[in-house]
Amino acid sequence: MALVAPFSLYLHIPYCALKCPYCDFNVRVVRALPEREYTSAIVRELGHYADAEGWRGRSLRSLFFGGGTPSLFAPQAIGAMIERAAELFPFTSDIEITLEANPEDRRYFAGYRAAGVNRLSLGAQSFQPHLLSCLGRRHSADDTRAALETIRREFDNFSLDLIYGIPAQTLEDLRGDLAAALDFSPPHVSAYNLTFEERTEFYYRLKRGRIAPAPEELEIAMAATIEEALAGGGLQRYEISNYARPGKESRHNRVYWEGGDYLGIGAGAHSFLAADGAFGRRWREEKNPIRYMERVARDGTASMEYENLDAAKAAAEFMFMGLRTTRGISTNDFARRFGKKPAEIYPQIDAWVEAGLMESDSGRLRLGRRGFMVADEIFLAFV
Repeated sequence: MALVAPFSLYLHIPYCALKCPYCDFNVRVVRALPEREYTSAIVRELGHYADAEGWRGRSLRSLFFGGGTPSLFAPQAIGAMIERAAELFPFTSDIEITLEANPEDRRYFAGYRAAGVNRLSLGAQSFQPHLLSCLGRRHSADDTRAALETIRREFDNFSLDLIYGIPAQTLEDLRGDLAAALDFSPPHVSAYNLTFEERTEFYYRLKRGRIAPAPEELEIAMAATIEEALAGGGLQRYEISNYARPGKESRHNRVYWEGGDYLGIGAGAHSFLAADGAFGRRWREEKNPIRYMERVARDGTASMEYENLDAAKAAAEFMFMGLRTTRGISTNDFARRFGKKPAEIYPQIDAWVEAGLMESDSGRLRLGRRGFMVADEIFLAFV
């Protein structure tokens, strides 16, 4: 029987004007942006999947342009990709179309809205000049404020990214960032704890002793400050790093957390098809943008590294992805899919509930407030 449930589409734009020292995403800094060639490759590969088993005939409920820096591409290029997606996959009436953007690219924002983008995600990161300098960002706090003024004129829905736990950041710095963000009444805020990922500039600086991470007790105090300040501004936490006003949660990201189908197109993008195999199938695209464009031109697709999930891996992902959200997971849904209750496979759950790290009630299992503070350690137990 043909699948009819809507799915989500992720389009990866891998180019940046510079690479931030904390970033471990698949990005490239190039002298000349191959906007036309890369857009053509995206459009061509969309056509390949429109006729592929598992995607044929299905509608689209969200479209997300991520990167890299998608706002380096002009509205005409973004519009061409949206138009082609709409031709191949009927849009649901309430489709969410998000584009990640940097403040310095605000000249394009009105054009993105005209091209069909209805939600912008702005990489502010901080409003403090010394922290923006530490993070290697090109924009200033004034650039961010000007960008937010433009966004509020053009978009009913937008998100704002902040980073905390930055070396030398104080609680007072963080309170200033939160106050500055709330001045613009954002519908959604993502607040990410800085991590030192391998093969990043920050990681090498850390190993050489040139920078130091924020003390754990300060990071805990910062996380509590974020939750309290944003709640006071009308935004409730719904995922480890995400806060929203009612009805403004990211529909696209919920697909990942809830185990839905998503198609990733573009250099290094990942895909997951739940119905392809007993516990789902995933794959990725060629990471190198030049080779990606060459493969699509030759074969129509650059997909590779297909993997059929087994029960153990699928169960682990069900747990640690679902537990990222404040709703947590349905124990009955887990049992229907894997034949056992979560605690029968992961006996440590009972101890976590007893210790207050998890809560279990009304057929749902979720992290408690203390559990969110040590979520990464809990998730490691599943994998």
